[in-house]
Amino acid sequence: MTESVVLDTTTGPDTLDEIQATLDRLWESHDVDDVVRMHMDLAAGEIGANIVEHSGGNQPIRLRLEVELLPDVVRATFFDEGHPSPVDLGGVRMPDEMSDRGRGLAIAHRVLDELSYRRGRDGNHWTLVRSLEP
Repeated sequence: MTESVVLDTTTGPDTLDEIQATLDRLWESHDVDDVVRMHMDLAAGEIGANIVEHSGGNQPIRLRLEVELLPDVVRATFFDEGHPSPVDLGGVRMPDEMSDRGRGLAIAHRVLDELSYRRGRDGNHWTLVRSLEP
């Protein structure tokens, strides 16, 4: 079982809905555990929201999402041409409970088996991996 779906878009007000619709296309054709789906949906939404808000500086940028369903994992890879992210994933922590921002990366990190970021010549690359085991 290997299948992939792709979203190629310019960020805007509908980007998060487009990300979810892309994941839904994959879920519709495969029996994936609800917890696994929920974790990947949540993490992809959080990373997507960060890209829209921070990488683009609230300006439209090109975004590509590739989601692969492999025999033992689901892997989502985001590519964007926005600003570099100053993130250190090794230091990601939940913010103070009174904070109204800053939870997205911590949530994604918690529900995934792997979350990585790198800046390449062509932009930002985020990789999200979740085991198919609940």
